[in-house]
Amino acid sequence: MIPAEQCIFSLVILFAFGLAVTGWFDRRRRAIAARLEQIVAAGEPPLLVINQADLRHERAYIGGVSGSARAGVLVLTPQRLTLYERTPEMREILSFAPEQLRWFGRPHKYTSGYNDIWLHVEQPPGWLLLKIRLYRTTMAGLVRALKAFAAPELVTAYRRRRPYIHAGPLKAAPAAQDIYGAWSLAQPVSLYLMPRFLVILDGETVLRAIPLEAVQQIGALRRLDVPGTQGLVRFRAEDETFAFALDGHEALAAALAEAAKRTLEAPVERKQKTRDDDEYPEYEDLIEALPLPEQAAKRR
Repeated sequence: MIPAEQCIFSLVILFAFGLAVTGWFDRRRRAIAARLEQIVAAGEPPLLVINQADLRHERAYIGGVSGSARAGVLVLTPQRLTLYERTPEMREILSFAPEQLRWFGRPHKYTSGYNDIWLHVEQPPGWLLLKIRLYRTTMAGLVRALKAFAAPELVTAYRRRRPYIHAGPLKAAPAAQDIYGAWSLAQPVSLYLMPRFLVILDGETVLRAIPLEAVQQIGALRRLDVPGTQGLVRFRAEDETFAFALDGHEALAAALAEAAKRTLEAPVERKQKTRDDDEYPEYEDLIEALPLPEQAAKRR
């Protein structure tokens, strides 16, 4: 048996260690709050400040390496959304202006616990996808603040019929057809379909972002000049004809047609609006992801 004196000594050590850890966390929390107060005081009045230990975010440029979930502090003003490290130094992680925001929306209906929101941002070096996770009540506050921050057309896009459509990035080769019907293929690029744009990328670099409301005459074609090879997606937009050869061309053509159609639809209107739509969103969103060709094959 362990002597009573040794047990008491161990308990005293554990208690002292617990006090030290608690004190360290408390000093850290107060240091973060003090630094945040300085940041807020030095800028314009914020629409929203979120300094909660459970805020988690992931950020990755489309075509690049995905990031892992990290803690952060969010400050939203009419002119900037800025994420800081949740450390006493409060180093800036990310900052962007309203004109750089391309879309925002929640990938799932609200739950009673934690919820996610996705933000698409176009800024150097490319197209950034920012995912933020917050508890429900805090998420509702963020959505309301984003509606004041974002351009009106983004708020309209947020309210459109769900599910939102995302697909890719998918490797695709730009294609051109000669007068004899033969197709020639250029160096592959990446296509990324999201609720407002079809984004064409070279690695992480955005070559072009085509507004979906401009996309029309969408078709899925099989190559008659070289049967059995990749099919093509062809469409017109902004007075140009585009064609891309890729695996799963029919699925992408269908997703592109549906996404383009939704950009022309009016937002869903409720018969009765007795509750705040951010607190009680009965008509909320699901992400409809187009599987990569190899994933689709596995499902079949």
